[in-house]
Order: sequence, then structure tokens, then C-alpha cells
Amino acid sequence: MILEAMIRSAKTLIVAALAGALAATGGLAHAADPDPWQPCPAGDVPLECARVTVPVDWSKPTGDTLVLKVARLRATGTRLGSVVVDPGGPGIPGTQFLAAAGTRFAALRSSYDVVAWDPRGVGGSAPISCPGPRPDSGVPVTVVERERFERETAAWAGRCRRAVGPLFDHVDTISNARDLDRLRQVLGEPRLTYYGGFYGTRIGQFYADVFPRRTGRMVLDAVVDTTSENGPFVDGATRAKEDAFTGYLHTCAARPACPLKGMSLAQVRAWLIPRIAAEPAVGGEIVGNLTSPADWPAIDAHLSKVRAGTYRPPADDNSGDVLNTDVNCLDLPDHRTAAQVVADSRRAAARYPLFGRLMTATTVCNRWPAPATYHPHRITAPTPILLVGTRHDTATPYDWAVRTAANLGQGRLLTRDGTGHGAYGTSPCVTDAVNRFLVTGALPRPGTVCTG
Repeated sequence: MILEAMIRSAKTLIVAALAGALAATGGLAHAADPDPWQPCPAGDVPLECARVTVPVDWSKPTGDTLVLKVARLRATGTRLGSVVVDPGGPGIPGTQFLAAAGTRFAALRSSYDVVAWDPRGVGGSAPISCPGPRPDSGVPVTVVERERFERETAAWAGRCRRAVGPLFDHVDTISNARDLDRLRQVLGEPRLTYYGGFYGTRIGQFYADVFPRRTGRMVLDAVVDTTSENGPFVDGATRAKEDAFTGYLHTCAARPACPLKGMSLAQVRAWLIPRIAAEPAVGGEIVGNLTSPADWPAIDAHLSKVRAGTYRPPADDNSGDVLNTDVNCLDLPDHRTAAQVVADSRRAAARYPLFGRLMTATTVCNRWPAPATYHPHRITAPTPILLVGTRHDTATPYDWAVRTAANLGQGRLLTRDGTGHGAYGTSPCVTDAVNRFLVTGALPRPGTVCTG
């Protein structure tokens, strides 16, 4: 529930940066089509768009279908092929991201067409949403409160499932990986060349697991651990947010508008924890903006209102965020009882005083109406994969990247010594290393660290 605040914040930043709306152009895309690509410029960005049809349920390839929206920026130099990119989420439309952030791929476009797509259930690819807002069940503290929370949210999710139909059960990442392989075929590529950030790292790992012989050069930036169930996943995300807030506070003195100047971390916690307990949205907005130092001023403004007593929770119909929850519940099994969740949230509150209970106690996957489709396991890869881990990543802890690199066997870890969620396009050192690998296949030396 609170994890979705992070996704809403990321979506807002990407959509706000859009120069113009993408045109919805048609044409069922198959490799044999004469040219499924049509111009769909977004402001000054010379995008081309296509449509790719895939099964709703990949176990029934002749059954119901859905159409994926795809966009590309053509190579500006000698073309090596296509690189497919996914910006993360779950819930971020890749086509909008490419329109808004295509300039970060300027150097890569000298060698590749850069392609992005809206994953199933997102943006222009049969978007799903719920017919009404999620019940405001607060943050459960006792087992009785947690049981009531589960009943209310399970009923809401059941209504969503009935309204959405079969696609509700099939927005999982294994299905997205199979969609990605269909896109590879449409592009005419014998192997997939891929960059995935954040949630896109899960798509990339699942692809390498299901299609190892079709996996080409792959980069995973801000790596998600695919070996854990829902409980450890939320614990890691909470740890990252708690660390990010410490980084925010350490830079407070340098920002004139920061309302916490002169306060220690212990003093901030003593002031802020009761306010989050009384109004969870106070903490939810902080979590949503703990993405990069560029967002710290937004937290300053938010906490200034809280200190002045003028803060009012935003009116928020969060029904559209069901996609994020749905994907995570399908990917991250949760077999805990209400009592186990409450016990975990108490431990989390002790380890992560600001956000532990807020994030841990509001998970919903143990009562999700659609069954999980993935069984967490170690994923290996037959080909080298470049992983980028930021030491103070604000959403996916650095140790997830370290563990994933070891699990892959063929993983090479590039470390960024800095703060933020993802490094490609923000760290010149990382960006150069990623581009070099995708273009030439040359990996950074083991132990390479990019500073800043």
C-alpha cells in the first residue's frame, strides 16, 4: 500500500517531463509485416510507434489477446540492432518514459534503435484499474486490526478482479518476459539486448531464466532480488527508505527551506513518529519522495506544512495503483497469517522506526485473490550480465545487487558510490560503462566503483 506511493511519485515525474502526448497509431506488428512502424512524434522527439499482439494467458496462445504499445527512437549512426529498455515500476509506461527521457540514450543511439513498450496492464497496453478507491483501513497494529484490514482490502481486490477480467491474473512478470520475447521477434533480433531499471531488472532476470539462449547483452540497474518472498522484499525496501531519510537529514543544513535544521536523527524521530502514526499519509508522502536528492526540496516543503500544522492529506483515489500491487502479489508470494504480519511489523518498527510499521503492516499479498505465479529461486545466466548497484539506493538495497551478481554466476557488478535510485543517465561513469558494454561487450573490471 505504502510502496505504491513510490511508484506514484516516479510516474508523476516522468509524465510531467513529457513534451507532448504520444499518438495512438495502429498496425498489428509481426516480423513479416512490410512496416508496422508509424511516426508518433512527442513534441520534438521523433518517435515511431507500433502495436504488438500477445496472448492474455501465455498458456493459452490461441485464446484472448491484448495489444501492447511500443515506441522506438531510430539509431543515428551505424546501426547494430535494437536495445529494449524498461524504466521500472511496476506501472510506468515505457513509451512515455522514452518520450520524456530519450536524451539520456543519445550516445547509445549512435549504435542502436532504442525501443520501449508499455507492459501489459499499463499505459497504452490494456491499462487496468479498479472501479472504486481502496478502503482506508489505516495502519494495523493489533491482530484484530490486521484481520479487519485484510478483509476490507481483499474484498476491494476481489471487486477489482471481477471488473478487470482475466488480465488481472496475468500481469505477472513471467508474462511480461514472454511479451518481451515476442517483441524481440518483431524486432528481428536473434538475441535480446536489454537495459532494465528498478522493476525492469526483475523483467530482465525472468527473461534470462525463461529464455537463456535468447539473452544477449543485458544491463540491470538498481537490482531487485528475485529470491525472496513478499516479507523479505518489503523489509529490504523499508530499509532502503530509512537509509534514504538519513541521507536527506544529513543534507538538511545545506538547504535553506529544510525545516529540520539543528535536529538530530533521534530528535526528528521523536517528533515525526507520532505524526505518522496519527496520519499515515504524512509518512506516505515522505516515502514517495525519497527517490533522489533532487526530490529532497519536496520533502522540505511537505515537512514544513507538517511542522506548521497546515498539512492536509491529499484527496487520492488510488484505484489505478492496483497494477503495482497486482504485479508484486503475483511475483512475490506471501503465505503469512495476520499474526505473522503483525509480528513482522513490530520487528520492523524496532529496526526502522520511521517507516517500519507503516510499510510492513500494510502489505496485502497474503489475501490477494489471484494466486502467485512465481516461486522465488536463484536465477543463473549463461551469458555475462552487467549489474549496477548504488551503495545508498533509495528503494532497492545495494546488497540485492551484490547477491544477484553472485547468483547469476555470469554477473559483473558495477558499483556507484552515491545516493539515488538507479545510476544510468545520472552518473557519467556508469553511463559510459553501460554504453561501452552494450556496444562492444566489454565489461568493467571486477570491483570497479564509480563515485558521485
